[in-house]
This record gives sequence, structure tokens and C-alpha cells, in this order.
Amino acid sequence: MATTYPMPQWGITMEEGTVTEWIAQPGDKVAEGDVLAVVSTDKIDVDFESPVAGIVAAHLAQEGQTVLCGGDLVVIASDEADLADYEAS
Repeated sequence: MATTYPMPQWGITMEEGTVTEWIAQPGDKVAEGDVLAVVSTDKIDVDFESPVAGIVAAHLAQEGQTVLCGGDLVVIASDEADLADYEAS
């Protein structure tokens, strides 16, 4: 099943982050720990790493968009069949 992953909270005071660059594009296979995007916080730029291995199904935020911590950021499918199911829905 394709799973949605949120904007992490990298620090106690972090409330939101801005996607400055997507590294992994929809359709790309990723391993756990691969950098998916660069996120700018009020203090630093941080690599948003894939929490799981799979296939990037969709970006839920565009480059330049600010997302609240816990807000939907990316969908990752577990395999090709899961990706096809996600795209069909």
C-alpha cells in the first residue's frame, strides 16, 4: 500500500519547512535513507531522507511550498504493483 509521509519536525521549535528542491522524482526507486528533498527551516537546510525503501508515487508539496510539521509531503509506494494501484485511485 502506498503510504503518505509527513514533514518531519527536526527541532522542538520547528513549526514548518519549505521544500527547496526535490531530489527524488515520482517514479524513482529509493532506498531507506536516500535523500528525497532539501527542506529549509527557519534555521538550517536539511535533507529529508526516505523513511522506507520503495518508489516515489507523488510529491504532495511543490518546490517553494511551505508545509507545517506533520503535513503531508510525499507518497511512497512499496513496489510497482502498489504504485499502479495508487495511480489508478
